[in-house]
Amino acid sequence: MAKRTSKATIFGASMLSMVATHGLAADITLQSTDGAFSLKGELVDFDGSVYVLKSVFGQVSVNLAEVVCIGDDCPDLSQYQKEFTIAGSESVGGSLLPALMGAYSAKAGYQMVSSGSTVEMIDSAGESVALITLANAGSGEAFAGLANGSAALGMSARAATNAEIGSIRDAGAGDISNGDRQTILALDGLVILVASGNPVQALSAAQIGDIFSGKITNWGDVGGPDATINVYRQNVSAGDSEFFRSEVLALTGGDFTSTAAIIPSNGDISQMVNADPLGIGFSSFSGLGDAQAVSVIGSCGIISAASEFSIKTEEYPFANRLTVYSPDKTLPRVASELLDYLGTDAAQMDAAEAGFVNLSVATESVHNQGLRFANSILATDNEIGLPELRNMTEQLINAQRLSTTFRFSAGSSTLDVRAEGDVARLLNLFAGQDFTNKEILLVGFTDSVGSAKVNAELSEQRASQVLDLLKAAAPTGALDNLAFSTLGLGEVSPMSCNDTPHGRFVNRRVEVWIRDRS
Repeated sequence: MAKRTSKATIFGASMLSMVATHGLAADITLQSTDGAFSLKGELVDFDGSVYVLKSVFGQVSVNLAEVVCIGDDCPDLSQYQKEFTIAGSESVGGSLLPALMGAYSAKAGYQMVSSGSTVEMIDSAGESVALITLANAGSGEAFAGLANGSAALGMSARAATNAEIGSIRDAGAGDISNGDRQTILALDGLVILVASGNPVQALSAAQIGDIFSGKITNWGDVGGPDATINVYRQNVSAGDSEFFRSEVLALTGGDFTSTAAIIPSNGDISQMVNADPLGIGFSSFSGLGDAQAVSVIGSCGIISAASEFSIKTEEYPFANRLTVYSPDKTLPRVASELLDYLGTDAAQMDAAEAGFVNLSVATESVHNQGLRFANSILATDNEIGLPELRNMTEQLINAQRLSTTFRFSAGSSTLDVRAEGDVARLLNLFAGQDFTNKEILLVGFTDSVGSAKVNAELSEQRASQVLDLLKAAAPTGALDNLAFSTLGLGEVSPMSCNDTPHGRFVNRRVEVWIRDRS
């Protein structure tokens, strides 16, 4: 052991030394990484790289890289780790996360200095407290980095696959499918852009995929003029391109057409498309600009339009969550503090200021929910008739819908990972506004799997479950003066087609409506 304890080299680039901690006076045991030797003594100093131990051999210095510290008084290594990587989607790491990191650094009293893909946090004494690399290489890299340990946090514009969840679990980094391992930063939506005067107002997902892969090249084939379609897109490594491939091209096969013009940014695509009467492109909702977003027609005839509200409710088919995933292990101090901040309401407000759709509760009149009634008629895969449609209309005609929407896993009463935060936001709304003369109506809906009668009963049960959840989470007495009602409408109002898992997920929901007390 004597040969090992004579070393005092720094442990890698990721363990940058901090100001030495003196007077620790704690008994610990240092065990060699191969388990062959151990040394017990009093820890008198630790600088993030080297333990200084007072032992029977005198005072010795032991390299962090060669031992494992055992004992309740071992220093918290995360307090000393300054250099780490946040890997994943360009949609998150390109603008959203840097904006939120800037807000975090200001609140923490740090100066944030960015240079390329590197962000440094500097405290008021001029000391560097964090050196962060943003590796914007795609959502897949987020999950690969969490699995192999190269990333402290992973950022993604899509949900993790079962294989990715399994690889991270197998690596001992925890189950990222759990809600406590996910922080939703904001919402976004992929919008299909045409010039504001283009007569084509809606396209099916199949038509969109065929246009961008070059299978459809003439506007006349999709209800427009007899003219060549000019396709604009971003580089394939961009976050929106990654999402487009996974959500659109994957449905129709093929890849981006080689004739497409490659444009560097969302804003430029909007400008180029709007200036070209025969142009089409795609961007995030935040990059819509002056171009026109076409509605999306589902395979069952349901029509969905992109709006801030439809993205908040996740009923627009190309809506997506911009999420940071965290492993089940100790994080560097600044990474842990940043993650805590990202889960706050303040961060949601900062996300909105950065141009993204946040999770705050919005309200929309039933008069602006016209598509839901049209879609109830257009849907061909349910057992709904005129009496059910009339009942829904009578219940909601004088009400306003909140964007808060609770959704469930397939065939279960388990709410999805967004629900916990939505419960807190809804309770904050109830506490901050006067609902004395209002009725809060929780309305349950289902997909079309199973009989209409069973689905009506299931939707009522789910609405009651959400009410129980709200009551359990509220402070004592907070809801005493509020009037709640539950209603189950089953499969009467599909917001997406039921022929895909995602469509069924969208339809399994409990909506929140506000109406005057009768």
